[in-house]
Formats: sequence, C-alpha cells, structure tokens
Amino acid sequence: MVGPLLKLAFVASLALVVLGWSFKGELGPPQAMHPDLAREPVQTPTTAEPFSFRYKGKEFRVRPVAEYELWGLVVSHNDIESIADIYHDSTSVDTKDLCVIWGANLEHPDYRRVDFRSGSFTCYFRYPPGVRFSPRAGSNNHLVTDRQEIRDRIAAVRVGDQIRLEGLLVDYQMEDWREFWRKTSTVRTDSGCEIVFVRELEILERATPGWYLAYRVGWIGLVVVPLVSLVVLHLSIRRRPSSSE
Repeated sequence: MVGPLLKLAFVASLALVVLGWSFKGELGPPQAMHPDLAREPVQTPTTAEPFSFRYKGKEFRVRPVAEYELWGLVVSHNDIESIADIYHDSTSVDTKDLCVIWGANLEHPDYRRVDFRSGSFTCYFRYPPGVRFSPRAGSNNHLVTDRQEIRDRIAAVRVGDQIRLEGLLVDYQMEDWREFWRKTSTVRTDSGCEIVFVRELEILERATPGWYLAYRVGWIGLVVVPLVSLVVLHLSIRRRPSSSE
C-alpha cells in the first residue's frame, strides 16, 4: 500500500513543479496594478555627501548623484546565485538587478506579450510587431545597500511583484578597483542602468503567491519522496525472514 502512495506523491510533486514553473511570476493584468504604478519615477537633487561602508571585509565608496523614488512592476531580475552570472556571488555588495516597468506600459495588456530576460547587469526585451511598449517607461535597477534588512527584502522580490523603492542614484567603487567607478544613469532614455543605493523597499502587491508555493512544495516532494522510498525499502528488507536450509 505504501508503494502506490509514494508513487502518487512523486507524480503529484512533479505536477506541482511543472505547473508552478509555468504560472509563477505571471504578470497580472492592468486592472490588478497598484495605482502608484501609474507614476513616473521621481528624481531630485541631493545634498547627501559622499560616504563609505564596509561589506565582507571590503570598503565601498559611494558618491550620491540624486534622490530617487520608483514605483514599478518587476518583469525580470538576474540571479546572483546562478553559475551563469560570473560577476556576482555571496560576497557581492550589489544584490539583484530589478528590471521594472511603469506608467504607460501598464495601461494596456500588451506588456504581457513582451519577453523579458535579465543578464548579469542588463535587462533585455523583445516583442512581436504591433505590441505597444515603450522602453522609456522601464528601467534596469542595479541595487546596493549597507543594511542586511534591505538586502533580505531585495532577495525576497520576485518576478510579477509590484514594488516601491526609495534611495539615492549613486556612483560606487570597491577599494580594489583603483580609479574605476561604476556610474549610474540619470535619465530613463538611455541604455544604462540606474544604480540605486536603497534606503527603503516596499512590496506593494505580491505576484502569484500560490504558484510560487506550489513550485517550492513540488521540489520538496521530489527530494523527500525518493528518500522516504529508500527508507521504506530498507525497512522492508530488514523485516524479511532469513531463509535457512
């Protein structure tokens, strides 16, 4: 009886993984967007002075450029734990790059037909003819912070989430970069990334929480069920009576 139940549990887990992968992070329709996502990013002059902080034993120098606040739908982000991202690891002060769209792009469901992809520092998009989409109502945001609480919030952001972030547009430099500074974009009309020193991050609306949960539970099942099967097999072998001549 245990064997069929374990087989059923394995098939169910596999189905959860497939369905969760297919539907997690699905971008919601325009009517599901938070009203604040209609707003343009707000960029104003700053009086903040240059500063530095230490992370993982290294000093990071920061030059504030402007105050910045952004509301947007997360359509893609990089994965700093992926082997495909050779520029980031657990010691990197920069966290996820969040590719977001806002405003006019969310007035019509065409954005759901756009294919968004993130590289280590970039966001790519492509779409079929006839789709209404404006690159000027979107940006790739390279995020930096000196607070673990904010790092944890950034790590929790997923594709499809609707967010608000506030902080500074900055240039920054690691202590071993010599004269090189990574510099922020200050306009939404170029191909550069906005480098944001994040002071606040708020998730206004979560995306497809049920499908994300299903995907996670499915993977847990795919790991646990074979282990339980091995234990059951081991116990059944030990319980068999030994034969004697």
